[in-house]
Amino acid sequence: MQTYQDEDRSFAETPFVEPRYESYEEPQRETVATNETLAPTPWHFDTPFETFESFEQSGAQIGAPEVATLAEIAAELKDHLFRESLEALATEALETHAEQLAGEYGDREQRDVTSERLLNDHFAPLATEMEAALDRLFERFESYETAALTEAEIERVVNEIAPAASPFAPASEQFLGGLLRKAGKLVSGAVRAVSSGVKGAISLAGQGLAAIGKLALGPLLKGLKRLGIFLLKHVVKFALGNLPPAVQPMARQLSDRLFRALGETQDHELTDHEQTEAEVVPAGVDVARLEAEFDLAAAQLMLAPEEAEAEYLAEAYGEGEGSDRSLNELDDARANMARSLRELETGESAQPVMEQFLPAMLWPVAKTAITVMGRPKLVSFIARLISGLIKPMIGSQAAGLLGPAIADAGLRIFGLEAEAGAADPRALTAEALAATVEETVNRLGEFAPSTFENETLLESAVREAFEDAAATYFPNTHIKAELRETHDQRGVWMRMPHDTHRKRYSRYSDSVPVTITPRVADSVRTFGNASLSDHLRDRMDVPTAQPLQTKLRLYQVLPGATTSSIARAEGINPRDLHPLTPQAAGALLGPNAAGLGLRTTPPGSQISTPHRLHLRQRLYYVEPPSGRTHQSRPHARLARSEVFINLRKGEIKLSLFLSEPLAQKVSVELAKSGSAANAYRLVQPLIRRAEELVKSALLVRHLPPAIRIIGEAPNLGQGVPPWLSMIGTQLSRKVAEWAAHQISQYLRNNAEQFRRLSASEHDGVTLRIAMSRVPGFDVVGSIAKGQVPRRVQGTAWLRGEPAFQVVALAGYALP
Repeated sequence: MQTYQDEDRSFAETPFVEPRYESYEEPQRETVATNETLAPTPWHFDTPFETFESFEQSGAQIGAPEVATLAEIAAELKDHLFRESLEALATEALETHAEQLAGEYGDREQRDVTSERLLNDHFAPLATEMEAALDRLFERFESYETAALTEAEIERVVNEIAPAASPFAPASEQFLGGLLRKAGKLVSGAVRAVSSGVKGAISLAGQGLAAIGKLALGPLLKGLKRLGIFLLKHVVKFALGNLPPAVQPMARQLSDRLFRALGETQDHELTDHEQTEAEVVPAGVDVARLEAEFDLAAAQLMLAPEEAEAEYLAEAYGEGEGSDRSLNELDDARANMARSLRELETGESAQPVMEQFLPAMLWPVAKTAITVMGRPKLVSFIARLISGLIKPMIGSQAAGLLGPAIADAGLRIFGLEAEAGAADPRALTAEALAATVEETVNRLGEFAPSTFENETLLESAVREAFEDAAATYFPNTHIKAELRETHDQRGVWMRMPHDTHRKRYSRYSDSVPVTITPRVADSVRTFGNASLSDHLRDRMDVPTAQPLQTKLRLYQVLPGATTSSIARAEGINPRDLHPLTPQAAGALLGPNAAGLGLRTTPPGSQISTPHRLHLRQRLYYVEPPSGRTHQSRPHARLARSEVFINLRKGEIKLSLFLSEPLAQKVSVELAKSGSAANAYRLVQPLIRRAEELVKSALLVRHLPPAIRIIGEAPNLGQGVPPWLSMIGTQLSRKVAEWAAHQISQYLRNNAEQFRRLSASEHDGVTLRIAMSRVPGFDVVGSIAKGQVPRRVQGTAWLRGEPAFQVVALAGYALP
């Protein structure tokens, strides 16, 4: 029999500090086979991710009018207000029925069915009002002759069709408004399609178009109402975490006719993505995917030549999202793993526990690993390795030392102090171990496929992942000094919410004191490429001219998390959560605590939207200064920039939203001096931000929601088009230069108009700069067709000026 003193190697191979026991029992030594190697046969890669093919393969133009029309309408339908409403609807429903949905016991399948029925009933009144509103809207449209249905007239009619007076919550009203806007854009697209003679839209013309000049909108209305009903059912599944992660490219949701029309030029959309490097793993279903799938189905309705095809498209959309129970299985597995680990005795092997619960915990992170190794071999290898790493922490002796430290840190989350015997030390230690194991497994999805082909590489990667995870969930006093996230903080991360096994995020036990200077606030970027300074000014109503002394609460994303779910559990507004990027951590937390945000993040992670979180992503919340609440402007929107590029029309539109506080500052500057220079300096960051949007998209190879592009073929995967990769930097720099001249000129010549708009009852002012006949767009068109000019370096090919139109609108009026 051996003692702990004889097992120096156990601690040498783990991130834990060897405890000093006063007495030791004699555990049985575990024999672990280490000679097994991974099979040397070549592996077949078959992953579900979309790929980015070479320029020559994916850049060719598609000439089919139907496909070009689909590309245009799919891009125009995007509406981030509607997208926000989908997540807000889910949050609203969960909050309304929180007590009924809080059950932890009983048959899981029956509980899921009951919950889904409850939320479907919750949305029934909204569905009824949605159908009525669409009926009113289309009844108005059907009274118009086609020639009179201009974009301006359609927009006016949409704004007049408001939901009937009823006690709808803000999220429901936002959803209805967004759906009506989409319906208006569909009718606008239908007018263009019919006028252009697009074959797929011929059914919209009806038999008597030449005689009476009216569109036949009945089939479009019928199909759109059905899509709306199905969308609400998808929102229910999204709210309950029962939507499976998307595993097929969007192009596979096209009708057979349009699928064939895309042809070989869209291979980058139709084939699976071969992962060649580390990638972030999404925490769950991106709500933007719900909108994109709805938009694609709606656009195809407009192009369906026969009503029967429209009905088929609607049914296919309704059946496209089956239920997925993997998140529920993960919840059960993590709770059972913690319970089983708690029951293990000192020296007892944890491998059987690992092998029992790891299969459910692989969701959905290890698709590549399973493809390469196979599930049984992967589970066996990881279980054996992790069970050896956690061995020193198993049993009552380790728990007796760890429990009080974890309890002390954890109770500080609730503003309490640890009391002797207040918590079971073995339960606390088992929970920390289970959290460490889960995070280690989550890292598997980030590994490149080559890692799984070599046992040494895989073992090294898993050990590193385990060390990072242990440093997260165990107190510093029990972690080797070189592995600690911080050296002067005594907090730990605790999985939350604390009163349920349905863990969706982790929270750091201590709020970290910070001093946010104006320079730092300007430099730190948050979601939507906004600055922290925007947040302090627009939402917290905090003066940004002086340093702000406050505290940050820190959070970490677990599977199934959304900003809404975290905020709901924490009692805060989801708009007040920010990404704790390495840059933000270094600027805000200082050298002693910056390690809390310096996580290794593979290329491709994004902060462009709060709706697309990835596993292990860290977030922060700025606590309001002493004596203030964080509800100064709870519904306020941050200043925002958007870019819209229409290759088909040779147009670029830049939209700048000046928040209410920013608009007031600009108005004050315009009033007190004859020069617009100071006012322009306040707007200039938004112009620069538009340029930064394009540059950041090039880095992550994915278009953020604030960039929309219309080409000859639909970009269903929202990858960066090859032509933009080639000339995006030059084009964005030139667009920013043109916009700067136009905005400065507008502020100089239209000061009184801007002041009137900023004094209106609407919050903020929107500036739109439309550029037509853009110089160099012939070059862009050639590149998009795969014809690369000899010289596209610099901006000489962009010499000249477009035709400009600058419009100022009261309120938030981004397209």
